[in-house]
Amino acid sequence: MSVTINDIAKAANVSPSTVSRTIANNPRISKKTRERILKLMEEMNYHPNMIARSLANKSTKIIGVVVTGSTEKAFQHPFFPEILSGIASIAYKNKYKILISSVNSATEEKKVVTEFAKSGITSGIILLASRVKNPSVDELKQMKFPFVVVGRPESEREVNWVDNDNVCIGYDLTKHFIERGYKEIAFLGASPEFNVTLDRLEGYKKALQEHNIPIRDELIVNGKFVEDTGYALIQELIGRGIMPNAVIACDVLLAFGVIRYLNEKGMKVPDDIAVAGVNNVPLDEYFNPPLTSVDVNAFSLGAKAFELLLADMNKEYTSFDRAIVPAKLIVRKST
Repeated sequence: MSVTINDIAKAANVSPSTVSRTIANNPRISKKTRERILKLMEEMNYHPNMIARSLANKSTKIIGVVVTGSTEKAFQHPFFPEILSGIASIAYKNKYKILISSVNSATEEKKVVTEFAKSGITSGIILLASRVKNPSVDELKQMKFPFVVVGRPESEREVNWVDNDNVCIGYDLTKHFIERGYKEIAFLGASPEFNVTLDRLEGYKKALQEHNIPIRDELIVNGKFVEDTGYALIQELIGRGIMPNAVIACDVLLAFGVIRYLNEKGMKVPDDIAVAGVNNVPLDEYFNPPLTSVDVNAFSLGAKAFELLLADMNKEYTSFDRAIVPAKLIVRKST
């Protein structure tokens, strides 16, 4: 049987409220009494009930993190462990715990977010993707519950959010190809549901227009974000009889799939088709050929997201903030 506050109070010959104040480090408890109670707690192997303390303090010191995609797919992706490390680094310094949930759809996300917020389990929420017309954001705004979105939301001025400049990422990758003489540039993995992919697509189109290269819809292959494979997307494109000389994949895992398909078909990268992706990961450097990609600085995205959430949870008035984390194009042999 676990030791309770009442057990400690009885052993120390004090009231349960004195034990509670000692746990909360209340200055009204004398140094001598505090030391005696803490010693008894250690000897009797007492651990404070986190939920009970949360009810008393009106703060659980737990934040909810909602990841997009099935658990299997989401945590296979190197981006998510990296951004979670960034969140955890600041959470740990501020003595917060993290509760993670993965979701497959906007409906499922709203359900999880509502449970996190209304049940009193969490003190704040971080959404690791920005959906177009996001019902979760609308729900949290209505509840006035502290949250931060990783990704540019549609209601930019009414939400705390952190992101890269994804229009710039799409633009820089496309410009990189154009400067090397490529004009038949395909764009794989844009999802109508997620702003991050739409922004990268916008940057791609902007670069083509500025360099007087026609935007060809047949070179753009939509995807499902996280759940897709680059192998299937490039197979679909080439299966329609369209042969680009360069490919921008909205994500590095898509780019790996593209290269695997091209290798199987006897095509060389970059001699026949050049390939680049977004979300630089350690494997990029060791892939064959090493992959040109954009480092989105996922760790910093996570750290900044928690900093914004902490400010939101602690403030007494309503204001909104955003943070743009710099991204860096890393050129390797695949282009």
